[in-house]
Amino acid sequence: MKSGVRDRGSSGGSRERIVRLLLRDRKTIDELASSLGVTKNAVRAQIALLERDGMVEVQGEQKGNRRPAAVYGLCAGADTHFSQAYPAVLSGLVSTLAEQIKPKQLENVMRETGRRIADTVPPLNGTARERVDGAVRFLGTLGSIADVIEENGKLVIKGHGCPISKAVQADERSCLAMESLLARLTGLTVKERCEHGPRPGCRFEVELPAANRSGARAMK
Repeated sequence: MKSGVRDRGSSGGSRERIVRLLLRDRKTIDELASSLGVTKNAVRAQIALLERDGMVEVQGEQKGNRRPAAVYGLCAGADTHFSQAYPAVLSGLVSTLAEQIKPKQLENVMRETGRRIADTVPPLNGTARERVDGAVRFLGTLGSIADVIEENGKLVIKGHGCPISKAVQADERSCLAMESLLARLTGLTVKERCEHGPRPGCRFEVELPAANRSGARAMK
């Protein structure tokens, strides 16, 4: 497998395997390549991507015959990146809350959750469109892929899929957390119009201030 065939077309899987190896202990490129059965160049390519994403960093060096070899380890918090526990726990928590508290209380909990997440982010400045774009970039850090489009004088944040799909499947009012988050970040009125069901999809309509509506097309 030294040709790296195992990695062909499955770079995401290779990164996950590297992370799992580094969960056990820090390793050099040579050690990772040996454990994975791939070339050192294949490992270097994946390490470069993991470094770019803030998941892996150089945490020391190991003496070599010619020069020291970099020893790689996981950045703080990277061990949760591939965890499947979070969606399962979130889904179970939402289901439990929906069963044990009143509907209005659940809505309030979701909205407050969104506000608290928004408060961890530096305030967004600029025009309405710039703030919406900034909010979408923040969603990207949470794993959301979304576009901003103009419809009928409104800006619409349309997601490709849903970053909290397990929670939404448990109870669609989970979308209120994202609605509240976006409203807090942008300082604008945001309405949740998401697609629910087996494959949730995000859609949030953003009301523009009256002064911006006539120029909404120009902001596109």
